[in-house]
Amino acid sequence: MSGLEIRLFGQISVEWGGRRSPDLSAKALELLSFVLLHRDRAHTRETLAGVLWPEAPDPLSKKYLRQTLWQLQSKLASLSRHEQDAIGTALLTADAGWVRVNHQAGWWLDVAAFEQAYGLSRESAGRDLNDRQVRALESAVDLYRGDLIATWYQDWCIYERDRLQLTYLAILEKLMGHCEAAASYAKGVGYGQSILRYDPARESTHRQLMRLYYQAGDRTTALRQYDRCVAAVAEQFNVEPARETVALYQQLRTDRLDDGRHGHVEPPAATSCDEPLAHQQAKLDQLQVSLSALQRQVQQQVTMIRAIQANLTSLQLIARALTEGQETARQTTWQMVGPHS
Repeated sequence: MSGLEIRLFGQISVEWGGRRSPDLSAKALELLSFVLLHRDRAHTRETLAGVLWPEAPDPLSKKYLRQTLWQLQSKLASLSRHEQDAIGTALLTADAGWVRVNHQAGWWLDVAAFEQAYGLSRESAGRDLNDRQVRALESAVDLYRGDLIATWYQDWCIYERDRLQLTYLAILEKLMGHCEAAASYAKGVGYGQSILRYDPARESTHRQLMRLYYQAGDRTTALRQYDRCVAAVAEQFNVEPARETVALYQQLRTDRLDDGRHGHVEPPAATSCDEPLAHQQAKLDQLQVSLSALQRQVQQQVTMIRAIQANLTSLQLIARALTEGQETARQTTWQMVGPHS
C-alpha cells in the first residue's frame, strides 16, 4: 500500500510508503486523530481548540492550535519530501475559521476501512451474510489490532473507543451467526470467546456458544457454558440469566435444540477432530474464569495490604508523637525539680 497510512487501533502509527513519521507531539497526534475520526465534517477552530485545550483561555488555546496545526502539516509534508507526488495538496485543509480533512489527498485510515467493511452488512443477520460480506467482516477483525489508542483518556477518545469496540463485538457476533449457519462450529466458538474477553456477561454470546457446542456434538461443554453464563451475569449484574437463556439450557438438558426456524435439531456425532477441540476449548474457558477470579483475589489482597500499610503509618506517627511527648514531659520535670531532688 502506497501513500499516507494512519492506524489508530492499538498503537497509533503514521507512515508514508513504509517510512515512519518524524516524531509528532502528543497534541499533533491528538489533533490528527480527532479530525480523522470525524472526517465527514468540517471543524471550527474554536471547537478544536476547546476539545484539545479545554482548560486554556480562548486566545491561548487558539494560539496552541495554530502552532500544532503548522507542526502537523510540516511533519506530514516531510514524509513525502522524496516523492514526486506529495500528499495531494495537504491531508488537512485549513482557512481562517475551519479545519477539514482533504478527501482528495492520498491517505488510508484503518478506522475508515473498518467502518466501511461493517457498513456492507450492518442490516444483515449473520446467518444471511454472503461471501463478500463475510470477507469484509473478516478483514475488519484483522484491522482491529486493539482498542482505539488505548493509552489515551480524553473524553472524546473514550467515547470513540467504546463506540468502535461495540462495532467490533457486533462484527464478531455476525460472524458467529454465519459460522453456525455454515456449520463452522470451531471457528464460531473462537469468535465467541473473543467477544467474552471484552464482555463476559453478554448473554446472547453465551447462548450462541451453547448452540455451537451442542451442534458440534459436545453437549457437556454446551451445558458448562450455561454455568459460566450464570456466574458472569451474577457477578456483574447480580441477576439470574434471562428466560431465553434458561429455556435454551432446558432444551440442551433434554438433548434437543429448537432453532426457531427449522424445528428440532439433532446433534451430530462428535468427530475425532471435533471432540478434542471442544475439550481443549472447555479447558481454556475454565482457565480464563480461574484467571479472572485470581486477578480479583490479588486486587483484594493489594487493597488490604495498602490499608494495613496506611494503618501502620498512622500508628507509627502516633507512637512517635507519644514518645516525643514523654521526652518533653521528662525534660520539663527535670528542669523544674532539678538533678539533686
